[in-house]
Amino acid sequence: MERQIVTLEDIAERLGTTKNTVSRALRDCSDIGSAMKERVKQTAMEMGYVPNRIAGFLRSKRSNIIAVAITSLTNPFFSVCMDFCTDYMAEKGYRPLISIVRDNLKQEDIISCIQNGACGIMTFLDITDEGIDYCEKNNIPVLVCGVKPRRDRVCAIYSDSYQCSRLVAQEAFACGAKKPCYVGGDKLWREDDRRDGFISILKERGLDCDVYYYNYFAKEQALEKIKRNVLENGNDFIFCFNDEIASGVQEAMETEKRFQGEIYGVDRFSEYLPYCRKVKSVGGRLSAIGKRSAQLLIRKIEKYDGKIVREIFPVELSK
Repeated sequence: MERQIVTLEDIAERLGTTKNTVSRALRDCSDIGSAMKERVKQTAMEMGYVPNRIAGFLRSKRSNIIAVAITSLTNPFFSVCMDFCTDYMAEKGYRPLISIVRDNLKQEDIISCIQNGACGIMTFLDITDEGIDYCEKNNIPVLVCGVKPRRDRVCAIYSDSYQCSRLVAQEAFACGAKKPCYVGGDKLWREDDRRDGFISILKERGLDCDVYYYNYFAKEQALEKIKRNVLENGNDFIFCFNDEIASGVQEAMETEKRFQGEIYGVDRFSEYLPYCRKVKSVGGRLSAIGKRSAQLLIRKIEKYDGKIVREIFPVELSK
């Protein structure tokens, strides 16, 4: 069931008083008696009222905080993109507030960011319909970075996933692969453009593709299972959802002489982090994606217009 946003009018109606009285009671104004203040605050808490601070922040320019939602601290994609994002934010007088969100960005996550002073939100994960509704109703600037959102109602900047799949599939053909496989990030992901594109392109050449999944919360067990599946099924080419997974798979397969195939990831992070394990990879320029994401979001913060902007960056293959 969709959660309704509780307003001052809702609290006033429940108590049989005015919106102004409720507002002044919540702000502890001296002309409101202590008993009324207590009734208003108790009712507001029971009804799940959350103060909408965003309008005040934007009017007064008191907030220079941009909330950044990521799924983990271990994925180098976030680190690299955020490095370029924060450089541009700093130039414009803003600073990031990192929030770890394990699933799609929901309304309660957005409310938490606003309560902590954020005047805009950059998310590296998808956002729910309920979350988009809340941002639209309250004029909260939000941008999805690095992934293609399932909804068309949110601004986003990301690489061309289908082109990633096409380039890696071409490598599989060039290597003479007979039993390719794809390693995705989660079984629960209904949509994965990289997986679907890779499988469809392989099918055009008459190749089937096995699909395995990586568990971010049980990495060692997941990699052991993937290795076992690859060896049992005789896979000779592995395409992974990202470089983080590809790096783990590569390490797991290094001791297996039976596997002589290629392993590819997505993001090309070793170009930016030379101390990381080098993996063959495909992806867009993270420096450009990070900076452009910060530019667009700050433009939305400083002049909110509600327009939806989508920018898709080209990709390159690195070996």
